[in-house]
Amino acid sequence: MLLAVLALSSAAACSGADRGPDGSSSSGDGPDTGPGTGPDTGPDTGVQCAPGVTAPGPTPRLTRLTHAQYDNTIRDLFGKDMKAAASFLADPAFEGFTNNARALTVSDRLARDYRRAAETIAESAVADEAVLGKILPCAPEGDGAACARRFIQELGKRVYRRPLSAEQEEAYVAAFARGNGLFEAGTPFEQGVRHVIEVMLQSPHFLYRVELSEALDGEDIIPLDGHEVATRLSYLLWNSLPDDALLAAAEGGALGTPEGVEAEARRMLADPRAVSALDDFHDQWLQVSRYDDLTKDPALYPDFDASVSSAMKAETRRFIRHVVLEMEGDYEALMTSSVGFVNDKLAPIYGVEGSFTSELVETPLDPGARAGLLTQAGFLSSHAFFNKTSPIHRGVFIQRQILCADLPDPPANVDTELPPIQGEIRTTRDQVEAHTSPKACSTCHGMINPPGFAFEHFDAVGRYRADEGGAPIDASGTLTVGATEMRFDGAIDLVKQLAQSPVAERCYLTNWYRYGNARQLSPEDACTIEELDAKLVETGYNIKELLVALTQTKTFRNRAVEDAAEEVEQ
Repeated sequence: MLLAVLALSSAAACSGADRGPDGSSSSGDGPDTGPGTGPDTGPDTGVQCAPGVTAPGPTPRLTRLTHAQYDNTIRDLFGKDMKAAASFLADPAFEGFTNNARALTVSDRLARDYRRAAETIAESAVADEAVLGKILPCAPEGDGAACARRFIQELGKRVYRRPLSAEQEEAYVAAFARGNGLFEAGTPFEQGVRHVIEVMLQSPHFLYRVELSEALDGEDIIPLDGHEVATRLSYLLWNSLPDDALLAAAEGGALGTPEGVEAEARRMLADPRAVSALDDFHDQWLQVSRYDDLTKDPALYPDFDASVSSAMKAETRRFIRHVVLEMEGDYEALMTSSVGFVNDKLAPIYGVEGSFTSELVETPLDPGARAGLLTQAGFLSSHAFFNKTSPIHRGVFIQRQILCADLPDPPANVDTELPPIQGEIRTTRDQVEAHTSPKACSTCHGMINPPGFAFEHFDAVGRYRADEGGAPIDASGTLTVGATEMRFDGAIDLVKQLAQSPVAERCYLTNWYRYGNARQLSPEDACTIEELDAKLVETGYNIKELLVALTQTKTFRNRAVEDAAEEVEQ
């Protein structure tokens, strides 16, 4: 049934009857669930894992491209960054990430958006000589039929991320012929090229990452073919389509072994395109979208404007790239490095002296006040209020994003108004403790408040402060993490302990695993994550090694049999 659905969708696109994708081929199975309350806590920890024995989790056979992947793929296909997805409705977040296959449905609105985008991209492509020079493998001679077929074969292989079948190729040859006379501008050959691009960009084989392999091996799992592995690699590490070298590796059988996959993964991580997926994952894990449109009380922070929050976002991305790709650092470095990337907008917040321009420059920060991501101005400012700090927001982030704790949302009718500063209530910590002291609040806030209080030396824009309105700040606390009781005094003390915490390391891995496989966790994943965790402990939780290790799992190179049955039934 899956093959039939795809064949019908492609045929409809190529026939001209409906050049948009068939919404019925969506892999989603329900309405948008909206943003999650934080990452799940992981697979059942009661599963007994035998050394070296793992099973692939239920990865869908059809995974729609996210809007970021769509734009990156168009850019790499045509050599031009067209940002077509900017007009699409935002991808829904599910359990913290926007790439979850189950949530990525195609609505009627999105199908129309895809059609309009395909038409716009195709028109732009044939009007641009540089783009035509990139996508045309030949100059047309005679009636142009021979060159058109070569163009269809080569562009089709990149669009579909595998060679076209004979039937698909002929359908696009027919579409090329129908293009003559469809448009006012361009030669007949260019009109055919334009129509082929329009149709290809509405095919399910472009809009979805499609896995067609069905042959079982002796373990009742379905090994992916080389092109399917290449596609998983490219969208994990580049957030875009495979390049020619990766397609050649797929065609030559080099991706049929873990060693061949590893070699390509390491090559790809050394490529500048690795920045895209790295940014995308950390933007979502760190909730960097909260840095946008930040506003602060102008009476307290007169210099804070959109350029400051923009610099905060840019610094976070630049810092992560520096640690992971330049330093080839580990999780601890990500959490504790006291290097900042500072410009004239951020220098006053960090209290660093020197001559700065709008350009971010690598700058050493005071290691007694700054350590890694969680003491950056962006995190601190985005998890604070308009005119004051928010230990609760900061504490919730630590529990959910850093420790993968399962915290329920507060009741809908909860009173969020803190008591006023007066009498014995002198600081924000005093206000929060008084407000959350009732027994009904204590279970959750016993987890939330302590790590939030650790950051009270940083004000609402992330500046370090020695006191709060003349009152001394108490940034000490105790936090139970797994079987460990962390006692800390201040953010640096807490962050350094979190950086070495097996629970925090495993949470970071779990988030990457969920993001990399574009789905929530299943019980089958428990042993795979345990095995990955053990390997990464040996590397000191090096982040590049983490990404390579994801490509070596049975889940990455195979698909579960029961998943195939489920998808065919839909």
